[in-house]
Formats: sequence, C-alpha cells, structure tokens
Amino acid sequence: MTRQQKTWIARTPLQSKKFVAAMIWNLMWLILIGIGIHKEISPSVLSAMVYTSGFTQALYLGGQSAVDAFVRSRFAKTETKE
Repeated sequence: MTRQQKTWIARTPLQSKKFVAAMIWNLMWLILIGIGIHKEISPSVLSAMVYTSGFTQALYLGGQSAVDAFVRSRFAKTETKE
C-alpha cells in the first residue's frame, strides 16, 4: 500500500465532512426532541421524532460501514495484484 493510501484510510472521523454533517444533524434532532419535551407536544409526535432520528443514524452507520468494507476490499485486491 502506498503512503497516500495508508494516510487516506487512517483519517480521523472529524476530518470527514459527512461525519461532521451527520453529527450536526443528530445534535439538531436531539435539540428538537428536547424542545418538544419542554413544550409538552403530543407523545406520538415525540416518538416519531425519536424513530426518525434513530433511522437516520442507522442509515448513516450502515452506509459508512458498507463503503469502508468496499474500499478496504479494493485496496486489498490492488495490493495482491502488485
């Protein structure tokens, strides 16, 4: 593996724009849920907000996991060819 490839794989999460955006979205969901609790909105609306927040987090984690697995397998295949 070249030095650039190793550096690319070893990036920290905070260097990823998608990760930072997802964390901001999650923080906004938590703030909205907190405001909903404070304003005493309907429990059905709060549960929908919680489910939506969890669903978006699961999709992000699943997508990132799939992308990471794909990229690592491609790097492994290119190493064996060389």
